[in-house]
Amino acid sequence: MRVLVAGIVAEAARHSVCLLPEKVGHKKSFLAGGPPPGGPPPLSEPPCKRNCGGSTTPTPALVDDHLKNQADATDPAAVALPFDGYFEMGCYSDNTPQVRVEFAPRSLKVSPKECFNFCRDKPQARFFGLTLGRECYCTPYPTLGGGNGGCTRQCEGDANFMCGGDSMSTVFEMHRCGDVTEVAQKDKTEAEAVIAKADFFTGRCEAVVQSLTAAAEGIDVSDVRKRVFGLAATLEELRKDTVNKRNDANDKLAPLTSALAAFDESAATADMMRAVEEAQADLLGFVALLEDSYDNLEAYWNDHSLDNSMAFRSIDSKALGSGDELSKPLPSEINFLSSKVAKELDGEQNHADFTYLVVGKQHLASLFQVYNPTNPIEGRPTGLTVPDWEKWTVKECHQMCVMTPGCVGGNVIGASTQAMWASTCNLKGSVERVEMSKSKPASTMMKGFIFSSYYSLRSDKIEFNTANVLIQ
Repeated sequence: MRVLVAGIVAEAARHSVCLLPEKVGHKKSFLAGGPPPGGPPPLSEPPCKRNCGGSTTPTPALVDDHLKNQADATDPAAVALPFDGYFEMGCYSDNTPQVRVEFAPRSLKVSPKECFNFCRDKPQARFFGLTLGRECYCTPYPTLGGGNGGCTRQCEGDANFMCGGDSMSTVFEMHRCGDVTEVAQKDKTEAEAVIAKADFFTGRCEAVVQSLTAAAEGIDVSDVRKRVFGLAATLEELRKDTVNKRNDANDKLAPLTSALAAFDESAATADMMRAVEEAQADLLGFVALLEDSYDNLEAYWNDHSLDNSMAFRSIDSKALGSGDELSKPLPSEINFLSSKVAKELDGEQNHADFTYLVVGKQHLASLFQVYNPTNPIEGRPTGLTVPDWEKWTVKECHQMCVMTPGCVGGNVIGASTQAMWASTCNLKGSVERVEMSKSKPASTMMKGFIFSSYYSLRSDKIEFNTANVLIQ
């Protein structure tokens, strides 16, 4: 592929970056080849806008004359703004005289990005080069040759890039794409979408934390109480971190909005351009931190989501909450009592009013579920009352245990104290005792179950603690 500009054909560059390469939404075009022996002319149009075609190769003298003519130009409009992009020309031996070269200070941690930032507003500079892995220089035009060796030195500032070699330079041309505000506005819109997504998700997490905390406060069984509190505490820690990162990112929207409003396309200045870029980079940095925090929160949620676990096992959550299913009684394993204990409690074998929690050393999983009665997410039953929601979530946990290898029982603990109702399903691989009580906080649910097949094998080893039921 060749580039035709001002009657001169030059081999196209390897890649082009409009705006700073660290910006989200930057443009790249990957082109084949490299410049002719005398070096390519600076282009009269930004590489992101030029047309490709032609096949004639210019002579080195013609190219060098064109470069000098361009470098000597003093059109104020052409140098009013810093360059906002660059593209890699390739790896060459650069024999540019020292008088046409300005070196960056050795304190600069060299990378293509850092060298570009150093050179982009230097008077007359159109190109920059990197050599020895640690040196950056700017020049009006390079004097390129074939040279010996290759660009094999990693950049001191970014090991992902090569910064020349012992006698070779990685050479870049700078250009103006002229889309600073367009890209900044796009990044701002995307940042607002990330913030809105975080708002929705942290709201759901908050409902789970509040419901589980309210339910856990009424649990008398220490190890069950500790497990529910622990689940809520970890989720809350991750949620708070995401909320804090969300607030930090949101605070960076206003400066970018102001910088964009102050940017006058017809009379833009370098200060206007830098104000937009600095506010844009600041916002993107904080959005990146928000996305990392959100990913951690989402990963914990997904690992403990009852919905995800049920979907993995092909359990139809919506069917379990249908009118037909909810009209049926709960499975007999829910609040199961042995015949002996049932006699002690006046024959109530599955008493619905009991706080009933199974305790076992082998814990398989703690999963949570959240339900919005006014706006349930897709795949959930709609319009459930609190009693129907409790029955539905108990059936979900019970079915989850049925489909989980090694599960012999579990607890369903939740609360309907908030706008969204939430519960946790704790699955057990063993049951040593059952703790029962007739008291529990208002709007909370505490139900448990033991599979009859497991109880029949270990009935002599499972203790039912009914003291709190008999004395109440």
